[in-house]
Amino acid sequence: MNYFMKVLVTGGAGFIGKHLVSFLLKKNHSVTIFDNFSNSTKESIDSLIHMGVNVVEGDILNLSSIQNAMKDFDVVIHLAAKISVSESIDNPSETLQVNVNGTKNVLTSCEKNHIKKLIVASSAAVYGEGNQDVGIVEDTKMNPISPYGESKVKMEKVVCEWKPNYDCNYVILRFFNIYGIDQSLEYAGVITKCLEKIKQKKPIEIFGDGLQTRDFVAIEDVVNAFYNALKSNNSGIYNIGSGKAVTINELVDMIVSLSGKKLDIKHLDAKKGEIKHSHADISKAKKLLGFKPKWTLEDSLQITIDWFKEQNF
Repeated sequence: MNYFMKVLVTGGAGFIGKHLVSFLLKKNHSVTIFDNFSNSTKESIDSLIHMGVNVVEGDILNLSSIQNAMKDFDVVIHLAAKISVSESIDNPSETLQVNVNGTKNVLTSCEKNHIKKLIVASSAAVYGEGNQDVGIVEDTKMNPISPYGESKVKMEKVVCEWKPNYDCNYVILRFFNIYGIDQSLEYAGVITKCLEKIKQKKPIEIFGDGLQTRDFVAIEDVVNAFYNALKSNNSGIYNIGSGKAVTINELVDMIVSLSGKKLDIKHLDAKKGEIKHSHADISKAKKLLGFKPKWTLEDSLQITIDWFKEQNF
């Protein structure tokens, strides 16, 4: 892979995309964001525009739009997706349409434009229920419990079935619970929602007994995973997480302690269909992509909390 690359990032104005695009620009690569701004705003990428990013407004459901935007690129990073689990339950057909049919358009456009490298964002939601004591490996049977998870299973399938017919190095990254600076509240996970409760001086809400476990991975490590995939010649599917499990009770206690605030914690009824345990075995990504998480949960949480205080507290 050449040092200088021309990279197109679909959904590049979203939470992951903004961090990734900033990183790539600082590495002196040429980056173009392709986004319909349904999960973001143009104002939110002003800093990236000042750094030199190119922006194409378009929708992956419009084949000619994405096909024309993809001309003369070395690499495509595909982040554009419907990402809300609750939205997928309310409107499963739209989630399926964007995540599966939109991806088919991306694949067709890659082939038409002779793209040699494709990196696709998937999710741990493909797995469903995990084991408390054992990390999930990539060949674990997929058993999604939401339409969002189902859409990611089908998305992966179309990528894997497309690959043998076209000479393109592809990587699918299955992300666990991502968190970090500037995560939008609308699509945020438990960490950002906890910080919002602290801002509002309201009790932090935990659904169920709080003994459910999750694997939280810092956005900085996620960006490094993308960059490792960008430089690697290995195709395949890889789990991206911290490789460590933490209970929601432990997480909330840590957030409250690091924030320096005294707040009540309120337990609510467990969410219907919520999985109990989920954390990643990242051995494959370590071995084949050279991925190694650098951020501890406590250190990255502190940075996120400090940033949130500057913005909100």
